[in-house]
Amino acid sequence: MEQNYLKKVVPYYEQLQQTLKKRISYGDYKPGERLIEAQIAREFAISRSPVREAIRALINEGLLIMVDKSQIVVYEPSLKDVKEIYECRIALESTAVTLAAQRATDKQLSVLEQILKDTAEAIKMEDKERIVACNVEFHECIIECSGNSRLKKLVEDLQSLTQFYRVLNIEGPNRAETILKGHTEIFRAIKNRDPEEASLKLTEHTREDLENIIKIIEQKR
Repeated sequence: MEQNYLKKVVPYYEQLQQTLKKRISYGDYKPGERLIEAQIAREFAISRSPVREAIRALINEGLLIMVDKSQIVVYEPSLKDVKEIYECRIALESTAVTLAAQRATDKQLSVLEQILKDTAEAIKMEDKERIVACNVEFHECIIECSGNSRLKKLVEDLQSLTQFYRVLNIEGPNRAETILKGHTEIFRAIKNRDPEEASLKLTEHTREDLENIIKIIEQKR
């Protein structure tokens, strides 16, 4: 678990929100685990006010849940949740990648290609956190390439839970290599200016991710 240092440049609650989000995504806080404001405030040597704001923001993002007696617990993934989120992702991102294949600039294609190289290097170094970060960057870049700001906003609404599932999705044999293979196929279709192939490859890739996450959730039960 990372050292607990907070900077003063960014509001404390925003820094704390990101720290707690990372801990949730990487399993430092377990699904169903209760978080207590006073304990968090003592750990970071801050008042309870920014803790309360950070927790409220994470509840809005879906990563924390308020249960009986106002207790706050970590989100626990369900098959229904993951299926619904990935159904939304397929609908939104397949549209985005179709537009990206038509609109991506040469500079944006270079960025996508560099992300693939960075992913390969992260796999070589067995850097799980960087692999996940590259996964995020690749999909976010596709959204940018679409040139559709409203589509981007819809995708951002799913961002926190999508990140949670991306960390989960890295589990399993050869997962990083499988993800890189899927991204490479998507990139080739975009580069070849083939909207239908790009949409097909993204849909296949996302459905494969979904199948893996469902398997992981079922194994953890």
